[in-house]
Amino acid sequence: MKLSGWLLRISLILMITISLVFTWLIWQNPSRLGSQQATVAVKTKADPNVAKQKALVYAPNTAYYQGQHQKYQLLINDQMVTQQLRSKMRNWQLGKLSKAATLSSANFEAQLTMPDTLQLVYPTSITFSTFDRTFFKHRAAGTNPEFKFNRLVVTLGATTTRLHLIDDATRTMRIGTLSNVTKDGIRKLITTGQDQGYPVTEVRLGTREIADYRTAIRVQPYLYLLDQQSANHYVAQLIPTQETSAVDSREIGGETVYTAGSDYRLTETMETGVMAFEDAATTNPSGGMAKILSRAYTAVGSLGLTGLTYMRYAGYDAAGQTVTFRSYAQGLPIFNSDYYGRVAVAVTSSGLQMTFSSNNLTVPIPTKQPRVTLPSTATLLARLREAGYPQSQIQDVTLGYNWAKQGENSQLVTLTPTFFVEINNEYRSYTDWLTLQTKATAKTAPQAKAN
Repeated sequence: MKLSGWLLRISLILMITISLVFTWLIWQNPSRLGSQQATVAVKTKADPNVAKQKALVYAPNTAYYQGQHQKYQLLINDQMVTQQLRSKMRNWQLGKLSKAATLSSANFEAQLTMPDTLQLVYPTSITFSTFDRTFFKHRAAGTNPEFKFNRLVVTLGATTTRLHLIDDATRTMRIGTLSNVTKDGIRKLITTGQDQGYPVTEVRLGTREIADYRTAIRVQPYLYLLDQQSANHYVAQLIPTQETSAVDSREIGGETVYTAGSDYRLTETMETGVMAFEDAATTNPSGGMAKILSRAYTAVGSLGLTGLTYMRYAGYDAAGQTVTFRSYAQGLPIFNSDYYGRVAVAVTSSGLQMTFSSNNLTVPIPTKQPRVTLPSTATLLARLREAGYPQSQIQDVTLGYNWAKQGENSQLVTLTPTFFVEINNEYRSYTDWLTLQTKATAKTAPQAKAN
């Protein structure tokens, strides 16, 4: 046989051998097996910035300025305006608070429309102790009781600057005097925020106040870079080091389940990238909402998210002891049906449960996309009412961004502005609610007979 023939045979044998080796390695991947131990080689270090970012995550996320005759929602292009305002207020000192006062409807309305006031609002109640530990550089003077509120009203025009802490749901208020106050930086931000923001009024919807846009508004879309992490990353982040050398992995239907002993379980839904983590080993704190908020933030910090800077406290469910964190872009919340940019942490007596996505935002990318025109609040509510949603069913209306599912290989996320409406404890874009009702009506309508 010629030398070339031998060389050809040897090459074919080598190629077949290499193919078999790689096939064997692939099938040894525990996610392909019914059950097998996997060694996670990823090593992680505690991020020193996580503790610093707690103050950002638990900062208010909506800013208003009430002028002499008009209120404005403050927005600044490419910035989180509440973050900028808080940095200017960081060195202010809060004095001892007054006793709680329950306001009448008229007095409450007077607080919301008080001229020359900066108003910073949380989407839900927060505890005073959480606020006191994160908002200002130094804690408030004196001993103050624990209570809940969601709105800060700063009296900029008064000779003595005061801070009114108000709970919109119960219309209760406490007042404290502010010292070491400098207003120049605040005034400049307010001027910019008015120019780039929107005139609004606030109207009552159930137990909350919502922004009422009296005319159509035009809002800028945004692009963000996407951060995607594998399940191995989260196994290494969430399961203690001594356990990660014996992680059991199995594929069940469309899910991959990672377990370590009887205490740790991470379930990945392959189609959506949604992760559900259960930690039965953690002893969770008793002592109310403040400790739950603290423990929940610790859990979010343990994920090692590169986009933690964009996360904000977005909700608290007392019944389920669940804290929700949501990504924000340019001061507006981001919504998605598959937990993109959202983390829910339940802190209960049976342990800790956390639901999140492997898809998260990193940094914004400049875009020249045209602004999107959105209807006035009155027009939006009228359309919902005509579609069969009475206002009594509507729990919330908020301006935000829709994170549409990106292409499989795309690393860019398009955020499209729209209004989101909460009905039956579920947020959807107002157009989704209209489409849903149209489909439901079509199903129940009598069908015409074919001739």
